Amino acid sequence: MKKIYFLVITILLCSFGLTAQSQITRGITGRILLENTNEPVPQANIRVLRQSDSTFVTGKASEMDGKFSIPVNNGSYIVHVSFIGFHDLYKNVSVSSSTPMANLGDLVMSADNILLSETVVTAKAPEIVVKGDTLEYNADSYKVTESAVVEDLLKKMPGVEIDSEGNITVNGKSISKILVDGEEFFSDDPKVASKNLPAKMVEKLQVLERRTEISQMTGFDDGEEENVINLTVRPGMKEGLFGNGFAGYGSKDRYEANAMVNYMRNNDQYTIIGGTNNTNNAGFSDLGTAMFGSMGGFGGRGGGFGSRDGITTSANIGGNFSKDFTKKFKLGGNVRYGYGDTEVTSEVFTQNILSAGNTLESERNTRNNISQNFHMDLRMEWKPDTSTTIIFRPNVSFYNNSRNETGNFNTIQQMTGDTINLGESVYMSEGDGNNLGGRLDMSRELGKKGRVLSAQISGNMSNSENSGSSESTTIYFRDQRPSDIIDQRFVNTNDNSSWRGYLSYVEPIGKNNFLQLAYQYRQNNSESDRDTRTKDESGNYTVLDSTYSKRLENSFVRQELELNFRSVREKFDYMFGFSMQPSSSHSKTFIGAQKIDDLKQDVINYAPMAQLNYRWSRNQNLRIRYFGNTDQPSVSQLSPVVDVSDPLNVSFGNPDLKPSFEHRLNINYRSSNPEKASSFNAFANAGYMTNDVVSLTATNVETGRKVRTYENITGNWNANGRMVLNVPLKNIKFSIFSMSFLSYNHTNGLTGTFVQTGDEISRDDITPEKNLSKRMNVGEVLGLNYRSDLFDLGIRGNFNYNKVRNSLEGQQNQEYLNYGGNANATIYLPLDFTIESDINYSTNSGYADGFQQNEWLWNASIQKTLFKQKNGTLRFKVYDILQQRSNINRSVTSNYIRDTTTNTLTSYFMVHFVYRFNIFKGGASSQDMMPRRGGFGPPMRRGG
Repeated sequence: MKKIYFLVITILLCSFGLTAQSQITRGITGRILLENTNEPVPQANIRVLRQSDSTFVTGKASEMDGKFSIPVNNGSYIVHVSFIGFHDLYKNVSVSSSTPMANLGDLVMSADNILLSETVVTAKAPEIVVKGDTLEYNADSYKVTESAVVEDLLKKMPGVEIDSEGNITVNGKSISKILVDGEEFFSDDPKVASKNLPAKMVEKLQVLERRTEISQMTGFDDGEEENVINLTVRPGMKEGLFGNGFAGYGSKDRYEANAMVNYMRNNDQYTIIGGTNNTNNAGFSDLGTAMFGSMGGFGGRGGGFGSRDGITTSANIGGNFSKDFTKKFKLGGNVRYGYGDTEVTSEVFTQNILSAGNTLESERNTRNNISQNFHMDLRMEWKPDTSTTIIFRPNVSFYNNSRNETGNFNTIQQMTGDTINLGESVYMSEGDGNNLGGRLDMSRELGKKGRVLSAQISGNMSNSENSGSSESTTIYFRDQRPSDIIDQRFVNTNDNSSWRGYLSYVEPIGKNNFLQLAYQYRQNNSESDRDTRTKDESGNYTVLDSTYSKRLENSFVRQELELNFRSVREKFDYMFGFSMQPSSSHSKTFIGAQKIDDLKQDVINYAPMAQLNYRWSRNQNLRIRYFGNTDQPSVSQLSPVVDVSDPLNVSFGNPDLKPSFEHRLNINYRSSNPEKASSFNAFANAGYMTNDVVSLTATNVETGRKVRTYENITGNWNANGRMVLNVPLKNIKFSIFSMSFLSYNHTNGLTGTFVQTGDEISRDDITPEKNLSKRMNVGEVLGLNYRSDLFDLGIRGNFNYNKVRNSLEGQQNQEYLNYGGNANATIYLPLDFTIESDINYSTNSGYADGFQQNEWLWNASIQKTLFKQKNGTLRFKVYDILQQRSNINRSVTSNYIRDTTTNTLTSYFMVHFVYRFNIFKGGASSQDMMPRRGGFGPPMRRGG
C-alpha cells in the first residue's frame, strides 16, 4: 500500500510541475443578431457539441447584447444556437494551439415562419432527432401538467420504459445517470432527477452512450460506457433561481410532500431536494436495502425491498452542486440521506422441472424492512494547462438495515398431489456498513497532437456486519428423514478492499490514425465470516454450530495487456484490438480455527474487440460493435464447501470450473428526418457463450430438498432485436408510435435428482440431466397521439407473447401471453381548469391458477391553476378508481417456472397543492421561458 501512495504522490507532483506550461485561454466567441433588424438576441440557448458524435460538451445563454464567450479545450465542435420562433443555427468550429480563440463573428437568426402580429407559430418541431450517436427528444412534443416531474415526461416518450422501482430503460438499455446540461446530477442515482426535477424546465432530452472519463482521455473505447440521459434546460432558466414544492393528503392516511430549489448561473448549479411520503415514491435509491437484501432470510427467501412491492414509507433530503471556480478548475458533487420502511406480503408458486415428475412449491411470506443510508461523492476537475487534465472522484457511504420476516411453505408432487414437505420460518436481522472509495484520472498530451499518456488509480474499502436470529421447522412426509429444526443466533461480517492501476500510451500514426498500448493491474481482497451459535445447557447461544458457520478468505489478482488501433475519417471511424488477461485466485475456507479448504487457480484469458461507426449524415448513423469478454467464476461457485444454512436449499461450488467466454455483437441503426419530423431506430444484439457457468439443481423427490452446484456448458446463445418508429400524420396534431421487439434464448441447463449416500452431500450423489430450454418472446407496442390547444390524447395497445420448449422428457411446451392497452387524456377548460385521466388494461393467459390477471387501472384528476403568475396548482386526484390493482410477475429458467404476487397500493384519493417560484435574470418569469399550451411555440411579434 505504501508503494501505491508513493506512486500517487509522484504523479501528482509531476502534474503540478506541468503548470509551468502554457496558460493560454481557449474558447469560442460570437454575437447573435436578428435577421433584417440586426438587433441582438439575449438569452438565446447556445450548446457546444462534440463534432464526432454530437454529444453535449457545455453551453450557456447569450448576454443582453447578444454576445457570448464559452471556454473549451482543444477539439472540433458544433455550435448549436436556438431561440423560440427562429431556425436553429449550426456552425462547425475547431479550437487548437494555433487557433486558441475561435471567433464566429455575427450569427444571424431567421424566423421559422411568416409571423403576423400576435400570430402563433404552427410549425411542428420533430419529436425525435438523431444527432450522431445521440437520440434527442423534443420535450415540447409531450404535454404534461404544471405539476409534472421528469418521470411523467419520460413515460410519454416512445421507447422509454419505467418499471415499478423507478428504473429507466430507453430502447431496452438501462439508464445509469441523468445529467443536467452535461453536468452530473446526484451522480449514479437517476431516480433523484426523474422523481424530483420539474418537467417544465426541460427543453431537450438526449439519450447517449457516454464513455468513461479515462476512455475520453485516451480516445479509445474501453467497452465500459454507460447509457445516460442529458436534460438541456430551457433558454434563460440557467440565469436565476427556480423551484417547486407540493404537499398532499388523502384517504387511508396517504400523504406526500416534496420541495426542490435550484439556482443556476452560467455553468454553476446548486440544488436542494427533500421529501417524504407513504405512496411508494422513493426519490433516492436505497443503498442499505441493496447491501443487506441479498443476504436473505430463511432459505434465501425475501429480497425485493425498496420497490413498489408492498407499501413503503420513505423520506429523503439531499443537495447537489457544480461550480466552475476558474476556467481551469471545476468542483461538483452531492450529499444525500434516505429512509425507507417497507411492508410486503407475497405468494410464490414454483414449478420445478424434473424428468422424475415435477414438484410444486408454494410460499407465503410477510416481511418488513427498515433502512437508512447516507452517501456523499465529489468530482474535482483541474486543467492546469491545455495539455493536462486531472479528475479526482472520492466517495463515502454509510447505511444500516433491519429486517423481520415470517413465512410458511410446502412442496407437493404434481402427478399425485401428495405432500412432500411443509414448514414455517421466522427471521430477524440488523446490520450496518460503510464504503470509502476514490478514483484519480490523469492525462497529458505529449507535444504531438494525439500523443497522449494517461493513468488511473482507484481504490475502495467496505465492511458490513449483520446479526440476528433464524428459527424454522421443516417436516418431511415421504422419507424417514427426521424434521429439520433450526434455532440459531448469527453474526455475518464482510470486509473487502480493492485497488486498480491503469496506464495508457497513445501514439498517432499518419493522419487520424492512432495506436494504443495499455496495461492494468487489479487486486481484490475479501473476507466473509458467518458465525452461527446454538443453545448451550443454560439456554444461552454460545455453542458454535460448525454446520452453519464458516469463514472465507479470497485474494484475486488480474492483469491486462492490450494493443488497440483506431482510425477516424469524415464519415466513419473504426477500431480493433486484442488483450491478454492473466489472473490468479486464492481462496481459503475455515470453520472456527480449522482450515477445511485451500484453493488456488491461475488462468490466462484472451479477448478481441472491434467496432465500426458510420455516419451518412448528422441524422443517420450505424454502429457495429464486437466484444470478446471473459468472466471468472465467483468464489462461491468455486468453493467446494457445502452450505446448509437452508435445509431445503443446499449448495456447494465446483473447483474445476473454467472461466467462461462470451462473444457479443451489437448493431445500432438510427435515422431521423427533421423536415418530416419522423424517426426510426433499430437495435440488435447477439451473444454466444463458451464454458458458460450454469447451475446444476438436483432435487430429492422424496423430501423436496434441492442441491445446487455449478458446471461449464458450451453452446448457450441468445439474440434480440427492437425497432422503434415515430411518424407524424398529415395533420401535424397526430403522430404514430410503434415499437416491435423479438428475442430468443437457447439455454442448456442442468437439472436432475439426488439421493444422499453418506453423511455429507457430494457431487457423486447427483444424477444430472440436461434440459435445453428454447424461449421465444415477441412483443409490440402501437400508439397514437393527438395534441391541440384544447386537449391531448394518447392511446397505446401492447402484447407480449412467450413460448418455452423444454427438451426434458415428459415436459410440455409452455405458452403464456400478456396483453392490454392504455389511454390518457388531458382536457384544457376555461378558467384555468384541467382534467386528466389515464386508464390501463392488463390481462394474461397461461399462468398458474390464482395468478391470472385481469385488471382495469383507472386514475383521474381535476386541477386548477392559481394566482396571477399561474404558478400555483390545486389538484384532486383519485388512484385506482375501480379498485383492481394487482402485482403479478413470472420468471422462467431451464429449471423452473415461478409466479409471484405481492401486495401493493390500491385505491385512494389525494388533494395536492403545488407551488412553483422563479427569479430569473432580467425579471423574466417562468411563463416567458415556456412554450404555449399545445407546444407549437409562443405568440411572437415580428422582430421577436
